[in-house]
Amino acid sequence: MVCLLTGFIVRANQIFVTTTANEGAGSLRNAIQLAASNGVLEKDSILFTFTGSDMAAYTIHLKTELPPLSSNLLIDGSRNSGVFVPLINAGVILNFLGPLSFNRFHFLRIQDAMDITITGLVFQNLLGPFQFELAVAGIHITNAQRIQIGAEGQGNLFSGALISLVNETRNNTPAGTIENLLVEGNLFGLSSQLEKTANNGIYLARSTQLRFRKNTFVNSILHLVEEENSTGFFVEFSNNRSNNIDGQPISDGSFLLKLDGAENSSASSVIEYNFLHGTDRLLELNNLKHPVQISGNALLSSSTRPCSPVRLAISLNNCKQVTIGTPEGEGTNAIFGSIWQNGAGKTEIWQNQLLGEIHLPAGTTTSTNTITYYFENILRGKAEPGAIVQLYGTNCADPCPLRTYINSATADEDGNWMISHNFLAGAYFLTSTRNGQSGEFQDMALDPSSKILYNDIKITDDTCNTGSGALEISNPAINLNSLLLEWKTENGELAGNGKTISGLPAGTYYLESSKGGAGCPTQIGPFAVQAINIEFPPAVTREIWTEANSKLDLLLESDFGTTFFLFDQAGNSAIPIDSSSTGQFNLNIESSDRTYYIRMQKGTCRSNSNTYRIRIRKAAGLYFPTAFSPNMDGKNDQWRPVTNDSFEKYKLQIYNRLGQIVFETQHAEQGWDGNLRGIMLGAGIYTWTLEALDRANVQIRKRGQFLLLR
Repeated sequence: MVCLLTGFIVRANQIFVTTTANEGAGSLRNAIQLAASNGVLEKDSILFTFTGSDMAAYTIHLKTELPPLSSNLLIDGSRNSGVFVPLINAGVILNFLGPLSFNRFHFLRIQDAMDITITGLVFQNLLGPFQFELAVAGIHITNAQRIQIGAEGQGNLFSGALISLVNETRNNTPAGTIENLLVEGNLFGLSSQLEKTANNGIYLARSTQLRFRKNTFVNSILHLVEEENSTGFFVEFSNNRSNNIDGQPISDGSFLLKLDGAENSSASSVIEYNFLHGTDRLLELNNLKHPVQISGNALLSSSTRPCSPVRLAISLNNCKQVTIGTPEGEGTNAIFGSIWQNGAGKTEIWQNQLLGEIHLPAGTTTSTNTITYYFENILRGKAEPGAIVQLYGTNCADPCPLRTYINSATADEDGNWMISHNFLAGAYFLTSTRNGQSGEFQDMALDPSSKILYNDIKITDDTCNTGSGALEISNPAINLNSLLLEWKTENGELAGNGKTISGLPAGTYYLESSKGGAGCPTQIGPFAVQAINIEFPPAVTREIWTEANSKLDLLLESDFGTTFFLFDQAGNSAIPIDSSSTGQFNLNIESSDRTYYIRMQKGTCRSNSNTYRIRIRKAAGLYFPTAFSPNMDGKNDQWRPVTNDSFEKYKLQIYNRLGQIVFETQHAEQGWDGNLRGIMLGAGIYTWTLEALDRANVQIRKRGQFLLLR
């Protein structure tokens, strides 16, 4: 059934507002009156049917206060098409034109009511501030329960010089109570064009079970006072964002969130996962008799001016128990600002990223305050994979700002990078460049060819602590004319001037360059001259016995990049007679004893000399037959060297004409029967080699041929 009542369309319990007029048929004023007359047994919904191409068509101009709202009511001005405020989808503007009487003005009033939801409205005062304190308020709430202001994606906008939410009454009568209030998804302190406006605020006294979620506050102050004998929770303040930076501190002490407690409270409060940015004092907690958990927040208390001092972030005054962070580290806060505690109470500060000071009351002991440790501030970001991100900064007293290198990071394969630093007050600058290139921060390089980049520097490492390191500007395209170049150590000491410096020990160096030696220099670096220290095996002395007029092979264990030098004289001034990259030397042994020295070298690193003393001694007696006939007649059926001596080492090998091994043994008493794997080999000439070490340690190397007869 459809009924027409004084210009309203009513379907079930839906009431449609059809005009933007202050009063009369189809107005919001009459819709509120109609909802009140319907009673509270069923929920009424006040909706809007405005159309138009601009916000003026959706603006209700109020001259006087609207009637109080009745219980069990929804007012929804949100929309997803046509004209609406982005982010919150608010599509109806309430605007107060005045004039303002001595009494204060409230757009909407919730008095002695419950179960009310308000979404999609813009509370806007276009006339600017009035002379009376708290003169214009968005919503007045008193003696109310289960109230919802906004919802995610369907928030309200409170703009202009107004108090957004308040329960203070006229004529200084005591404020009524508020219980179970949800404020979600709203914008505070912006115009309908989402531009900054004057200060905005929320003042709620005698309140309990307040939830603020996913709101955005700009130039806003929240002052919440707990009702006595509260249970459950007082405030849940989570996932909100704020920015109170506009060049001037906010009035009223510039607190963003101020909580005042009450007696006999057994409630709790949680402040978590918020991003709060203000000029000073982001949180103030006073006389809270219940526990408060502050975790997972970014609390940035500073001004927009470079080198501004770190200010107060959290102020605690006579609070029973406040925990900032968590012992497990999962609720770490990033706090740019100091923490002050005054009066009695217990404060626990766990594992936060903190830049600032902690001020505890005089006489504080570890039994009342548990302070573990504080991480450095961490910068994170994304760049091209492999890019080098460098952080520069100044201490503000430096006449050449942004010239000091602090730290760097290389972006991983996904482009993520992280720099950790304990930031002090000052100005900072990041460069993100590919291929190791570094930025510059002043007017020195008017000529682009004078710009020196990180990868223009060739680094030579210092080997074996010999001071062999070097740094050189290797790019020939760089115009070094009129540039003053100074190479500095990590401690800022001058290490050298000019295009190249050498003779450097291992360490960290920087290059400062300036045009004509005047103005602020550009600093690039760091350049790490590495220390290369090579460990060689300890030197040894060996004796080798061999026959006179023989050939001797010396074979040393080789390592890649090692060169071996052979000397016939001792001492560092000796001249090598041979060199080898494999560690093998072939020596012609004459008739007298000799001593040789071998030294290993990698780069400029040299080992001590290994000594080899060659001793001449008659070797074991050996006779080598020139032929044999393996015909199984019992005569010359095997070929082997004939000897009566014994050997420490023995290796006999026999080859055919193709150089293939047909027989091999390490036993002097074993000979060859002319067969290979059971097959008789043909008659012909075969070659043999013998390497042996007899009992007198004489090295034997022999080679010859014999004839196999069939």
